[in-house]
Amino acid sequence: MKDFPKLFIPGPTHVSNEVLDSLKTPQIGHRTPELSVLFKEIHDGIQKVLYTKNRIYLVSHAATGLWEAGLVNATKKGVLHTVNGAFSSKWALVSKSCGYEYDVLDYEWGMGTKSEDIDRKLASGKFDVLAMVHNETSTGVKSDLESVANLLKEKYPDIIWIVDAVSSMAGIKIEVDRLEIDLLISSTQKAWGLPAGFSVCSVSDKLFNRSKEMHNKGYFFDFEVYEKYRLKSQTPTTPSLPHMFGLSKILGLIEKEGLESRWARHLEMAHYTRDWALRNGQLLFPENGCESETITCIRNEREWDINKINEILLQKGFRMDRGYGPLRGKAFRIAHMGNVYMEDLLEYLNVFEEVLNGL
Repeated sequence: MKDFPKLFIPGPTHVSNEVLDSLKTPQIGHRTPELSVLFKEIHDGIQKVLYTKNRIYLVSHAATGLWEAGLVNATKKGVLHTVNGAFSSKWALVSKSCGYEYDVLDYEWGMGTKSEDIDRKLASGKFDVLAMVHNETSTGVKSDLESVANLLKEKYPDIIWIVDAVSSMAGIKIEVDRLEIDLLISSTQKAWGLPAGFSVCSVSDKLFNRSKEMHNKGYFFDFEVYEKYRLKSQTPTTPSLPHMFGLSKILGLIEKEGLESRWARHLEMAHYTRDWALRNGQLLFPENGCESETITCIRNEREWDINKINEILLQKGFRMDRGYGPLRGKAFRIAHMGNVYMEDLLEYLNVFEEVLNGL
């Protein structure tokens, strides 16, 4: 077994050697011109990846903190959470723990969020924030942003729309400005292909203007504080410089690959993985049409011994996923995003089949 197995789990994902090397860049002062140049490069690069002119904030903590930041800066009346997996469920718990009025639009795991259901809930007038997860990491389900965007534009233009794109940003095309997403958040350990511990978000004018009307936001999550420093191409507190150097490297790789080629690569790997699962007698866990391009969640119809497969794959140098929470053993996920390319995926699935044949 290799000292460190290659990761095919949904996060943290594989970090290539060239990206790891960028993390070793010597430190610079966080209030220096060098930092401002680096910040501006990352800021503008992320805007291109997200097809947006919205402000970009860089934060040195998990995206879980941005769940709370979105609520703190936006919620006056109440939050509607769409829940279709583990992480969208945890986000609703944040609203509960912060004392906000909220309601949950609950779906069976494997189902995607439906705009007609959101419509019925928003029609009550109880909510001024809609919180949803684009790509549920726990189930490999991608919900349709387009239909929700059309609904909000047509009937609820004052609703603040906050979207968790933790396992889709930088792996799936998300046109923020066209969709009019007010807050899009992600952390770096998934499709960005960096270590965990750093997050990014885009913030619309509508959300920023709402933030200026809010009171008792605290300091750490206040978007007005972040904006003050963004205008100087800096962060409010000392940032994780290795992550910033890593983001700079990743953005260079994305520019070299080309955005459309990057989206196509992720889609190609997703199609191959889905076909592989079906060829081996398994079924896909998400409902039809809601399959993710970055994570394939496979229903273990054939009742493979997932723990045994995992044990053997580890000996061969690969770390597999065995299913999240209540899905452990009943479904398993294969991640294909970020620094994973088709040759990496083929290697993994070929070894996986060798293991199956051996069993």
